[in-house]
Amino acid sequence: MKILCFMPNYIGDILMTTPAIRVLKNVLNDAEVYTVVKPKLVDLIKYNPNINRIILKTSRFKTIKGLFRIKPDYVILFRTTFFNSFASFLLHPKSSFGIDEELSRLFLKKVLSKDISRPYRAECLTLVEKFFEYLGVEQKINTKELKKLDFFGYNIDEVKFSLEKKLEDANIDKNKKIIVISPYASRKTKMLTVEEYIELIGILYEKLNREYEIVIVGEDDRYLLIEKILEEFGNSIKSLCGRTTLLELGYLFSKSSLVFSVDSGPAYISEAVGTKTVIFFTSTLPEKYGPFCENVEFIYNPVMCSPCYEDDCKNKTYKCVKETDIQQIIDKILNMLKDEKNFN
Repeated sequence: MKILCFMPNYIGDILMTTPAIRVLKNVLNDAEVYTVVKPKLVDLIKYNPNINRIILKTSRFKTIKGLFRIKPDYVILFRTTFFNSFASFLLHPKSSFGIDEELSRLFLKKVLSKDISRPYRAECLTLVEKFFEYLGVEQKINTKELKKLDFFGYNIDEVKFSLEKKLEDANIDKNKKIIVISPYASRKTKMLTVEEYIELIGILYEKLNREYEIVIVGEDDRYLLIEKILEEFGNSIKSLCGRTTLLELGYLFSKSSLVFSVDSGPAYISEAVGTKTVIFFTSTLPEKYGPFCENVEFIYNPVMCSPCYEDDCKNKTYKCVKETDIQQIIDKILNMLKDEKNFN
């Protein structure tokens, strides 16, 4: 049995599909599980033992051509788009499963009603459950499975060696513990302002610099947000922005005492490797992206228009961002670190 899974296009979303894929493979252990994913995200799943083969999602023509070589028996869309639905239709599987959106009813054989309040991890698992029902497989699934995200390969020797070299090049003191700050997100409504980040990092540095290195991560240190933070602190804090692969980021987090992140991919990598993580939510709903494991805590102080899921603030006020209580974040971080040190 060949099962083809279309993956989402974001780091966190891909990791949040892994509980459903794990259940799928555990129940149908003889099945071959194939996934379709963008090349830049392949590191997230290329060492996953529950996946037999990865098809890179490049141009539409090349992607469909590669899928025809597989000839899957069944298709599950963990990301339901018009292209994914249409490609599934062209493959003529015995059945296909996805969410009722972007005209998917025209192309898929089984669709699940769209529910914006449904947690994404649960949605993926529900699609797998619908697939089991179709096969006539009776399987009671423990929802505790959703708390564990799978990320493999970050602790292999070559990744460790590469990351250790980058820590050395960035002059990160090996005798100190590490706190990672991941400030960047693809949506402006998810991020703190530059001034808020500077206040946050300044207080953390003052309280923790004797024992901890504060390290900034992100896709690129040329973003204005990152530039301004680094200009403010000079060599007091360290930057690995644009210097790590996803696997190296996983290993960095696994070595770190704590990761503070906005609601973006690094937060879920940190959760997956078991690091203490504080996630700051503004325009998105925390419950949508849980349930979180015991090492994760989040901060969410909704305003009247929360959650909006918008790239930019329609009201132009960014109220959910600008009314952030930085001390609340500081207290949360220090509380999660209290097992390592007693703070005044």
